[in-house]
Amino acid sequence: MRKFFGNIVDKIRGLIDKYRNLGYRAKKRIKFIISRVFLYFVLIELAYLFLLPFIYIFTTSMMSFQDYMDPTVKWIPTSIYWKNYSDAFKGLAYFGMFKGENGEKEFMSSFLNTCITSFGSAIIQSISCAIIGYALGRFKFKGRNVVFLTVILALLIPPQTMIIATYGIWSKLGMINTFMPVLLPTLFGLGIRGGLFALIYMYFFQRIPDAMDDAARIDGAGPFRVFLQIMLPLVRSAIAIVFIFSFVWHWNDNYEAPMYMYKDKVMTLQPKLQNIRQYFADLVGDSGSDSPIAKAMTEPTLFAGCLLVLLPVLIVFIVGQKKLAAGIERIGVIE
Repeated sequence: MRKFFGNIVDKIRGLIDKYRNLGYRAKKRIKFIISRVFLYFVLIELAYLFLLPFIYIFTTSMMSFQDYMDPTVKWIPTSIYWKNYSDAFKGLAYFGMFKGENGEKEFMSSFLNTCITSFGSAIIQSISCAIIGYALGRFKFKGRNVVFLTVILALLIPPQTMIIATYGIWSKLGMINTFMPVLLPTLFGLGIRGGLFALIYMYFFQRIPDAMDDAARIDGAGPFRVFLQIMLPLVRSAIAIVFIFSFVWHWNDNYEAPMYMYKDKVMTLQPKLQNIRQYFADLVGDSGSDSPIAKAMTEPTLFAGCLLVLLPVLIVFIVGQKKLAAGIERIGVIE
């Protein structure tokens, strides 16, 4: 055993001596290869950690009840069971005719409801937060610190502490089970992470040289024209960041939207995921939807529903990523 380890030590010492005798370019090349191998190893490990849940969800969503309960079937199903997606499509009320509260058929679409709240909030926040960030980043006025402190408080105060008061306000205004409790606050730079988006715009506007808007004012441009034609094109990357994150956070919202919109006709996709088990329990006339067998029967359908909910977010992110990179490149050229 000592001889074996002694040979290994001798080989290592021999490699070290050969490395010391190499030239500068050869040493630099070896260091580059070793660093690349280590970098790719870390990136592959991280990618594996992030992709493993998606792979598990995807494979499980294609399993039948028999495959899911079979302990020998772990990752690859014996046969692809596409009915999980059609069942999840109906359970989520993606869009179609369903029975209303009085038994009559009504058109309900949790997908369209989620698109209205997500795209609407993202578009409005991209505009309103840009105005707030432009004012804080480019102007010095009385009360600026107060406005800045208000933006910070809007970011720091958790919405859970104000949900009772805000629910009472929207209830008195008669806007419960409408889209207004989600869309209207975004008009004033609020909503989910509105304070953060205003700070992002403020940071980007502060990086633009003062000569840009000074030259525009000398040419006779007013404040609104400077903002629309000079400043906004220079912060396209900020617009892309705010739009993408606002859309994703509103799409994945499982707290505020269900609190204000709890009727089936205006319910979004996230809370509908919780109703898939109850939907199929009512469909088959089973009251024990929380039993282990009932959960196992609907588990692949739940994973299929998760993919149906996740798919639009992935599409928006893939499309928006190109615009984000183009906007960052444009900012770098200007500076």
